[in-house]
Amino acid sequence: MDYQIYFIPTPIGNLEDMTIRAINTLKEVDIIACEDTRESKKLLDHYEINKPLTSYHKFNEVSKSIEIIENVNAGKTYGIITDQGMPGISDPGHILIKKCIEENISYTILPGASSILTAIVGSGLDNDQFSYYGFIPKKNSDKNKLYKELENESKTAILFDTPHNLENTLNDFKEYFANRKLCIARELTKKFEEYILVDIADIKIEDVTLKGEFVLILSGKVQSENDDISAYEEHIKKQIAEGLRTKDIVKNIKEISSFSKNEIYEYVLSLNK
Repeated sequence: MDYQIYFIPTPIGNLEDMTIRAINTLKEVDIIACEDTRESKKLLDHYEINKPLTSYHKFNEVSKSIEIIENVNAGKTYGIITDQGMPGISDPGHILIKKCIEENISYTILPGASSILTAIVGSGLDNDQFSYYGFIPKKNSDKNKLYKELENESKTAILFDTPHNLENTLNDFKEYFANRKLCIARELTKKFEEYILVDIADIKIEDVTLKGEFVLILSGKVQSENDDISAYEEHIKKQIAEGLRTKDIVKNIKEISSFSKNEIYEYVLSLNK
Protein backbone atom coordinates (compact mmCIF):
# COMPACT_ATOMS: atom_id res chain seq x y z
CA MET A 1 0.00 0.00 0.00
CA ASP A 2 1.10 3.58 -0.63
CA TYR A 3 0.65 4.74 2.98
CA GLN A 4 0.92 3.26 6.46
CA ILE A 5 -2.22 4.84 7.91
CA TYR A 6 -5.42 5.81 6.08
CA PHE A 7 -8.00 8.16 7.62
CA ILE A 8 -11.27 7.15 6.01
CA PRO A 9 -14.58 9.06 6.24
CA THR A 10 -17.75 7.02 6.61
CA PRO A 11 -21.37 7.86 5.68
CA ILE A 12 -23.22 10.32 7.90
CA GLY A 13 -26.50 8.51 7.43
CA ASN A 14 -26.80 6.92 4.00
CA LEU A 15 -24.69 3.80 3.47
CA GLU A 16 -24.56 4.47 -0.27
CA ASP A 17 -22.34 7.50 0.37
CA MET A 18 -19.34 5.25 0.98
CA THR A 19 -16.78 5.85 -1.80
CA ILE A 20 -15.28 3.09 -3.92
CA ARG A 21 -11.81 4.12 -2.78
CA ALA A 22 -12.85 3.93 0.89
CA ILE A 23 -14.27 0.42 0.43
CA ASN A 24 -11.20 -0.83 -1.42
CA THR A 25 -8.83 0.70 1.12
CA LEU A 26 -10.65 -0.89 4.06
CA LYS A 27 -10.39 -4.25 2.29
CA GLU A 28 -6.63 -3.84 1.86
CA VAL A 29 -5.39 -2.54 5.23
CA ASP A 30 -4.27 -5.00 7.92
CA ILE A 31 -6.27 -3.52 10.82
CA ILE A 32 -9.24 -1.15 11.11
CA ALA A 33 -9.39 1.17 14.13
CA CYS A 34 -13.00 2.08 14.96
CA GLU A 35 -14.63 4.56 17.29
CA ASP A 36 -17.22 1.90 18.15
CA THR A 37 -16.52 -1.58 16.82
CA ARG A 38 -20.15 -2.65 17.13
CA GLU A 39 -21.39 0.35 15.13
CA SER A 40 -18.65 0.05 12.50
CA LYS A 41 -19.27 -3.67 12.04
CA LYS A 42 -22.70 -2.92 10.57
CA LEU A 43 -21.07 -0.79 7.87
CA LEU A 44 -18.22 -3.23 7.26
CA ASP A 45 -20.58 -6.22 7.04
CA HIS A 46 -22.70 -4.31 4.51
CA TYR A 47 -19.67 -4.04 2.21
CA GLU A 48 -18.37 -7.52 3.05
CA ILE A 49 -15.22 -6.17 4.69
CA ASN A 50 -13.72 -8.67 7.09
CA LYS A 51 -10.66 -7.32 8.87
CA PRO A 52 -9.41 -7.33 12.49
CA LEU A 53 -10.96 -4.43 14.41
CA THR A 54 -9.57 -2.44 17.31
CA SER A 55 -11.34 0.15 19.45
CA TYR A 56 -10.08 3.73 19.06
CA HIS A 57 -12.15 6.39 20.84
CA LYS A 58 -11.78 9.63 22.80
CA PHE A 59 -11.17 7.81 26.08
CA ASN A 60 -8.19 5.78 24.84
CA GLU A 61 -7.02 7.98 21.97
CA VAL A 62 -3.63 8.83 23.50
CA SER A 63 -2.60 5.29 24.50
CA LYS A 64 -4.11 3.72 21.38
CA SER A 65 -2.27 6.18 19.13
CA ILE A 66 1.02 5.01 20.64
CA GLU A 67 0.00 1.37 20.10
CA ILE A 68 -0.98 2.03 16.48
CA ILE A 69 2.36 3.74 15.76
CA GLU A 70 4.23 0.78 17.29
CA ASN A 71 2.30 -1.69 15.13
CA VAL A 72 2.83 0.43 12.02
CA ASN A 73 6.57 0.46 12.69
CA ALA A 74 6.36 -3.34 12.88
CA GLY A 75 4.91 -3.40 9.35
CA LYS A 76 1.11 -3.20 9.83
CA THR A 77 -1.18 -0.84 7.89
CA TYR A 78 -4.23 0.79 9.45
CA GLY A 79 -7.54 2.25 8.36
CA ILE A 80 -9.00 4.77 10.82
CA ILE A 81 -12.78 5.25 10.83
CA THR A 82 -15.34 6.80 13.17
CA ASP A 83 -19.05 6.17 13.58
CA GLN A 84 -19.90 8.87 11.04
CA GLY A 85 -18.07 11.38 8.91
CA MET A 86 -14.46 12.51 8.83
CA PRO A 87 -12.02 11.25 11.50
CA GLY A 88 -10.38 14.07 13.45
CA ILE A 89 -13.33 16.49 13.31
CA SER A 90 -15.11 16.26 16.69
CA ASP A 91 -14.05 12.60 16.58
CA PRO A 92 -10.81 10.68 17.26
CA GLY A 93 -7.99 11.14 14.76
CA HIS A 94 -6.26 14.44 15.44
CA ILE A 95 -3.88 13.08 18.10
CA LEU A 96 -2.86 10.19 15.85
CA ILE A 97 -2.14 12.54 12.95
CA LYS A 98 0.13 14.62 15.21
CA LYS A 99 1.91 11.39 16.21
CA CYS A 100 2.33 10.45 12.55
CA ILE A 101 4.00 13.78 11.88
CA GLU A 102 6.28 13.42 14.92
CA GLU A 103 7.25 9.84 14.06
CA ASN A 104 7.53 10.37 10.29
CA ILE A 105 4.73 7.86 9.60
CA SER A 106 3.15 8.16 6.15
CA TYR A 107 -0.59 8.83 6.16
CA THR A 108 -3.33 10.12 3.91
CA ILE A 109 -6.85 11.50 4.31
CA LEU A 110 -9.50 10.12 1.98
CA PRO A 111 -12.20 12.60 0.91
CA GLY A 112 -15.79 11.76 1.66
CA ALA A 113 -18.91 12.44 3.69
CA SER A 114 -18.92 15.46 6.00
CA SER A 115 -21.94 16.77 7.89
CA ILE A 116 -20.24 20.16 8.25
CA LEU A 117 -19.91 20.79 4.51
CA THR A 118 -23.25 19.18 3.69
CA ALA A 119 -25.03 21.42 6.19
CA ILE A 120 -23.35 24.70 5.27
CA VAL A 121 -24.09 24.19 1.57
CA GLY A 122 -27.67 23.10 2.19
CA SER A 123 -28.42 25.93 4.62
CA GLY A 124 -28.48 28.65 1.97
CA LEU A 125 -26.58 30.94 4.34
CA ASP A 126 -23.35 32.72 3.40
CA ASN A 127 -20.55 30.19 2.93
CA ASP A 128 -17.78 32.43 1.59
CA GLN A 129 -16.35 32.30 5.10
CA PHE A 130 -17.49 30.18 8.01
CA SER A 131 -16.28 28.98 11.39
CA TYR A 132 -16.76 25.59 13.01
CA TYR A 133 -17.35 25.53 16.78
CA GLY A 134 -18.03 21.84 17.41
CA PHE A 135 -20.60 20.64 19.94
CA ILE A 136 -22.41 23.18 22.10
CA PRO A 137 -20.98 22.72 25.63
CA LYS A 138 -23.05 21.30 28.46
CA LYS A 139 -21.55 23.40 31.27
CA ASN A 140 -23.15 26.83 31.58
CA SER A 141 -19.78 28.57 32.02
CA ASP A 142 -18.45 27.05 28.79
CA LYS A 143 -21.72 27.74 27.01
CA ASN A 144 -21.70 31.40 28.04
CA LYS A 145 -18.11 31.74 26.83
CA LEU A 146 -19.16 30.31 23.46
CA TYR A 147 -22.12 32.68 23.17
CA LYS A 148 -19.83 35.65 23.88
CA GLU A 149 -17.63 34.56 20.96
CA LEU A 150 -20.62 34.07 18.68
CA GLU A 151 -21.97 37.52 19.53
CA ASN A 152 -18.94 39.01 17.75
CA GLU A 153 -18.64 36.36 15.03
CA SER A 154 -19.18 37.99 11.64
CA LYS A 155 -18.82 34.72 9.72
CA THR A 156 -21.45 31.99 9.48
CA ALA A 157 -21.00 29.59 12.40
CA ILE A 158 -21.46 25.81 12.36
CA LEU A 159 -22.32 23.93 15.55
CA PHE A 160 -23.41 20.44 16.55
CA ASP A 161 -26.15 19.78 19.09
CA THR A 162 -28.01 16.82 20.56
CA PRO A 163 -31.77 16.20 20.58
CA HIS A 164 -32.10 16.40 24.36
CA ASN A 165 -30.23 19.73 24.47
CA LEU A 166 -31.69 21.42 21.39
CA GLU A 167 -34.71 23.02 23.08
CA ASN A 168 -32.43 24.78 25.61
CA THR A 169 -30.11 25.85 22.80
CA LEU A 170 -32.91 27.37 20.73
CA ASN A 171 -34.19 29.28 23.77
CA ASP A 172 -30.66 30.57 24.38
CA PHE A 173 -30.34 31.62 20.75
CA LYS A 174 -33.59 33.58 20.97
CA GLU A 175 -32.07 35.47 23.88
CA TYR A 176 -28.61 36.07 22.41
CA PHE A 177 -29.13 36.14 18.62
CA ALA A 178 -32.74 37.17 18.06
CA ASN A 179 -31.89 39.30 15.00
CA ARG A 180 -30.07 36.52 13.12
CA LYS A 181 -31.04 33.57 10.95
CA LEU A 182 -30.58 29.92 11.85
CA CYS A 183 -30.69 26.80 9.73
CA ILE A 184 -31.48 23.62 11.64
CA ALA A 185 -30.16 20.73 9.54
CA ARG A 186 -31.54 17.41 10.76
CA GLU A 187 -30.94 13.79 9.79
CA LEU A 188 -28.67 14.71 6.88
CA THR A 189 -28.63 12.21 3.97
CA LYS A 190 -31.30 10.09 5.70
CA LYS A 191 -34.94 9.48 4.77
CA PHE A 192 -36.29 12.27 6.99
CA GLU A 193 -33.59 14.85 6.19
CA GLU A 194 -34.71 18.45 6.53
CA TYR A 195 -33.32 21.98 6.47
CA ILE A 196 -35.30 24.50 8.53
CA LEU A 197 -34.21 28.09 7.82
CA VAL A 198 -35.81 30.62 10.16
CA ASP A 199 -35.44 34.02 11.75
CA ILE A 200 -34.37 33.12 15.27
CA ALA A 201 -36.91 35.49 16.83
CA ASP A 202 -39.68 33.49 15.12
CA ILE A 203 -38.55 29.99 16.14
CA LYS A 204 -41.30 27.82 17.58
CA ILE A 205 -39.95 24.82 19.47
CA GLU A 206 -43.07 22.80 18.65
CA ASP A 207 -42.24 23.06 14.93
CA VAL A 208 -38.90 21.28 15.40
CA THR A 209 -38.71 17.49 15.66
CA LEU A 210 -36.38 16.84 18.59
CA LYS A 211 -35.03 13.58 17.21
CA GLY A 212 -31.98 12.63 15.20
CA GLU A 213 -28.65 14.29 14.46
CA PHE A 214 -28.50 18.10 14.34
CA VAL A 215 -26.18 20.59 12.69
CA LEU A 216 -26.92 24.25 13.43
CA ILE A 217 -25.89 26.95 10.95
CA LEU A 218 -25.97 30.41 12.53
CA SER A 219 -25.70 33.53 10.38
CA GLY A 220 -22.98 36.03 11.29
CA LYS A 221 -23.21 39.16 13.40
CA VAL A 222 -25.80 41.55 12.02
CA GLN A 223 -24.41 44.89 10.94
CA SER A 224 -25.92 47.77 12.88
CA GLU A 225 -27.86 50.33 10.89
CA ASN A 226 -25.60 52.92 12.51
CA ASP A 227 -22.44 51.25 11.19
CA ASP A 228 -20.71 53.25 8.50
CA ILE A 229 -17.82 51.86 6.53
CA SER A 230 -16.36 55.36 6.36
CA ALA A 231 -15.40 54.86 10.01
CA TYR A 232 -12.54 52.72 8.65
CA GLU A 233 -11.37 55.37 6.17
CA GLU A 234 -8.19 56.40 7.98
CA HIS A 235 -7.34 52.79 8.78
CA ILE A 236 -7.69 51.88 5.10
CA LYS A 237 -5.77 54.94 3.85
CA LYS A 238 -2.89 54.02 6.18
CA GLN A 239 -2.74 50.51 4.71
CA ILE A 240 -2.86 51.93 1.17
CA ALA A 241 0.04 54.23 2.03
CA GLU A 242 1.97 51.26 3.38
CA GLY A 243 1.62 49.57 0.01
CA LEU A 244 -0.68 46.71 1.02
CA ARG A 245 -2.52 44.98 -1.79
CA THR A 246 -6.25 45.62 -2.10
CA LYS A 247 -7.15 42.00 -1.30
CA ASP A 248 -5.03 42.14 1.88
CA ILE A 249 -6.71 45.38 2.99
CA VAL A 250 -10.13 43.81 2.34
CA LYS A 251 -9.13 40.78 4.41
CA ASN A 252 -7.88 42.96 7.29
CA ILE A 253 -11.03 45.10 7.42
CA LYS A 254 -13.26 42.03 7.10
CA GLU A 255 -11.68 40.59 10.26
CA ILE A 256 -12.62 43.64 12.34
CA SER A 257 -15.96 44.59 10.80
CA SER A 258 -19.25 43.05 9.75
CA PHE A 259 -19.22 44.46 6.21
CA SER A 260 -19.17 42.08 3.26
CA LYS A 261 -16.01 41.64 1.20
CA ASN A 262 -17.69 43.33 -1.77
CA GLU A 263 -18.65 46.38 0.31
CA ILE A 264 -15.11 46.71 1.62
CA TYR A 265 -13.59 46.14 -1.82
CA GLU A 266 -15.69 48.86 -3.44
CA TYR A 267 -14.86 51.30 -0.65
CA VAL A 268 -11.13 50.56 -0.85
CA LEU A 269 -11.24 51.16 -4.61
CA SER A 270 -13.02 54.48 -4.10
CA LEU A 271 -10.24 55.62 -1.74
CA ASN A 272 -7.54 54.35 -4.06
CA LYS A 273 -8.53 56.51 -7.03
